[in-house]
Amino acid sequence: MLNKESVLIYPYDSHFTPLLRDKGFVDHYSDIQLSSLPGWGLCGKDASYADGGGFLGITVSQEFDQILGGIDTVIFAEADNSYTLEKNIYPKLLSAIEAGKNIITLVPLNEKLEEVQEKCGKKGSYFINYGDNHLGHADFLNDLVFGQKEIIDCTTPILAVVGIAENTHKFQLQLDLKSAFENMGYKVSVVGSRSYCEFLGFHSFPGFMKELISESDKILCYNRYIKQIESTEEPDLIIVAVPGGFMRYNNKITNGFGVTAYEIFQAVVPDAVVVSLFHEKYTAEYLDGIINSIKYKFGLDIDALNITNRQIDWVEMTNSKPSSVNTLTLNQDFMQKSIEECSVVSSVPVFNVLDKGDTAKIAGLIVDKLSEAEMAVNF
Repeated sequence: MLNKESVLIYPYDSHFTPLLRDKGFVDHYSDIQLSSLPGWGLCGKDASYADGGGFLGITVSQEFDQILGGIDTVIFAEADNSYTLEKNIYPKLLSAIEAGKNIITLVPLNEKLEEVQEKCGKKGSYFINYGDNHLGHADFLNDLVFGQKEIIDCTTPILAVVGIAENTHKFQLQLDLKSAFENMGYKVSVVGSRSYCEFLGFHSFPGFMKELISESDKILCYNRYIKQIESTEEPDLIIVAVPGGFMRYNNKITNGFGVTAYEIFQAVVPDAVVVSLFHEKYTAEYLDGIINSIKYKFGLDIDALNITNRQIDWVEMTNSKPSSVNTLTLNQDFMQKSIEECSVVSSVPVFNVLDKGDTAKIAGLIVDKLSEAEMAVNF
C-alpha cells in the first residue's frame, strides 16, 4: 500500500467497512470504488449502509466490469454474506487479470494460487496474496525439544479486545484503538483477529492456532508469538484481539465454545480488557452476568463495554434456528439513546465505537488505568 493507486474492492459488504473507516487505509489510495453482489442489498447505496455508521461518501455498485477499466488495482475481499470462490470470485479475478490490473487477495485462493500468480506474471501486473496465513508452530516451539514448556511473562502492557460473538465490531475497535493510541504518541503493536492484517501493517491472528497440534502447544506458540513481537518492536502497548466469541449461544451456534479465548488468555494475561456486545435492552443483572462470566472463565476484569448497533434477530433465530447469528442493524440516533440507558445500569463504562469520539474515550480510560499500575513503565 505504498502507491497512490485507484482501487476497486469486491465483493463489498460490512466485513470491509472498518477499512473504509480507517484513515490509514483510505489515505493510501487516490480513488476507492466498491462493487457488491445484487442480492446483498447494498448496490446503489452509500457504503455506510453496510454497518449503519456515519456517511462515507462512496456509492456501492454492482457494475464490476464497467468500473474495472478505470482503476489500477482490485482487492478481492472476504465478506460476511455468503459467496463462493468458484462462482463469485474466480470469474471476476480472471477478468481483472485479463484487463492487466494489479491483484490483492484477502481471501484464501487454495489450489488457484499458483494459477493466479502465473497469469499475473504474464500480464506484468503485481499480485499480493494476504489470504493464506502460513505462520506455523515450528517457528515458535523449537525450544520445546529441550523441555522448556513454561509461559514467559510480558513486561509490555497488553490490551485485549474480546467479543461475545462474530460481527460485534471487534475489527473496527482494533483499528480505531490503534489509531487513537498512536495519536496520543504511543507506539502500538497489534495482533488482529483476521488472517490478513499484514495488509494493514500489523500482525494477523496466527495460522498455527488452527493447526492440528495440541491445545497446550497452541498456548505456548501464542505466548512466544507475543514475546517475539515485544522483543523485536519494543512497543508501549500490545493490542491482542480474540477472533470469534467467548461463549456459546445454543447447541447450534457454539462460537467455538470460547476455546480460542481461553487459549489466548492462558498464553498472555491482559492488563486491560474491552468487550464488545450485540445491542439489547440490557439490565444490570444481565450485564453483571457477562462481566462475571469473563471474570470466572478467564480471570479478567472488564474495563469498558462496546455495544454495537447490531441486534440479534430473535424471531429469525427462533423460527429458522440458523447455524450463525442473524442480526438487525440499528441507526445511530437510536443507539445514542440506548447507550445512555445502558450506562445507567452498567457497572463499567459503556461506549459505541461507531459514535465519533467514543474510541478516544476508551483509549483515555485505558491510559489512565495503565498509568496507575506499577508495571506501566512507558505510560
